[in-house]
Amino acid sequence: MSVYILLAGVIAAILKVAEIDPLTKLSWWWIAIPFVITMIIWEVLTPILGLDKKKEQEQAALDKKKRQARLRGN
Repeated sequence: MSVYILLAGVIAAILKVAEIDPLTKLSWWWIAIPFVITMIIWEVLTPILGLDKKKEQEQAALDKKKRQARLRGN
Protein backbone atom coordinates (compact mmCIF):
# COMPACT_ATOMS: atom_id res chain seq x y z
CA MET A 1 0.00 0.00 0.00
CA SER A 2 2.68 2.47 0.98
CA VAL A 3 4.64 1.65 -2.18
CA TYR A 4 1.71 2.94 -4.23
CA ILE A 5 1.66 6.15 -2.20
CA LEU A 6 5.39 6.54 -2.78
CA LEU A 7 4.91 5.88 -6.50
CA ALA A 8 2.20 8.55 -6.63
CA GLY A 9 4.62 10.99 -5.01
CA VAL A 10 7.36 10.18 -7.49
CA ILE A 11 4.98 10.61 -10.43
CA ALA A 12 3.69 13.89 -8.99
CA ALA A 13 7.26 15.18 -8.53
CA ILE A 14 8.19 14.22 -12.09
CA LEU A 15 5.10 15.95 -13.46
CA LYS A 16 5.85 19.04 -11.35
CA VAL A 17 9.43 19.24 -12.61
CA ALA A 18 8.28 18.63 -16.20
CA GLU A 19 5.77 21.45 -15.71
CA ILE A 20 2.73 19.43 -16.71
CA ASP A 21 -0.23 21.77 -16.32
CA PRO A 22 -2.34 20.50 -13.40
CA LEU A 23 0.64 20.19 -11.07
CA THR A 24 2.56 23.33 -11.99
CA LYS A 25 0.17 25.43 -9.94
CA LEU A 26 0.50 23.28 -6.83
CA SER A 27 2.98 24.10 -4.11
CA TRP A 28 5.86 21.72 -3.47
CA TRP A 29 4.29 21.09 -0.06
CA TRP A 30 1.45 19.22 -1.79
CA ILE A 31 3.95 17.18 -3.78
CA ALA A 32 5.79 16.28 -0.53
CA ILE A 33 2.68 14.91 1.21
CA PRO A 34 2.91 11.36 -0.28
CA PHE A 35 6.56 11.14 0.77
CA VAL A 36 5.72 12.20 4.32
CA ILE A 37 2.85 9.70 4.51
CA THR A 38 5.13 6.92 3.28
CA MET A 39 7.80 7.85 5.81
CA ILE A 40 5.24 7.80 8.63
CA ILE A 41 3.97 4.40 7.54
CA TRP A 42 7.46 2.88 7.25
CA GLU A 43 9.04 4.46 10.32
CA VAL A 44 6.14 4.65 12.78
CA LEU A 45 3.25 2.36 11.92
CA THR A 46 5.20 -0.66 10.74
CA PRO A 47 7.21 -1.05 13.97
CA ILE A 48 4.17 -0.31 16.15
CA LEU A 49 2.09 -2.98 14.42
CA GLY A 50 4.99 -5.43 14.43
CA LEU A 51 4.90 -5.93 10.68
CA ASP A 52 8.67 -5.74 10.40
CA LYS A 53 9.16 -8.59 12.88
CA LYS A 54 6.44 -10.64 11.22
CA LYS A 55 8.25 -10.39 7.87
CA GLU A 56 11.53 -11.41 9.51
CA GLN A 57 9.90 -14.43 11.15
CA GLU A 58 8.25 -15.50 7.89
CA GLN A 59 11.57 -15.21 6.05
CA ALA A 60 13.37 -17.17 8.77
CA ALA A 61 10.76 -19.94 8.59
CA LEU A 62 11.08 -20.08 4.80
CA ASP A 63 14.87 -20.25 5.04
CA LYS A 64 14.58 -23.05 7.59
CA LYS A 65 12.29 -25.07 5.31
CA LYS A 66 14.66 -24.59 2.37
CA ARG A 67 17.63 -25.65 4.50
CA GLN A 68 15.80 -28.74 5.74
CA ALA A 69 14.77 -29.70 2.22
CA ARG A 70 18.34 -29.27 1.00
CA LEU A 71 19.73 -31.43 3.82
CA ARG A 72 17.19 -34.18 3.19
CA GLY A 73 18.13 -34.25 -0.46
CA ASN A 74 21.82 -34.81 0.31
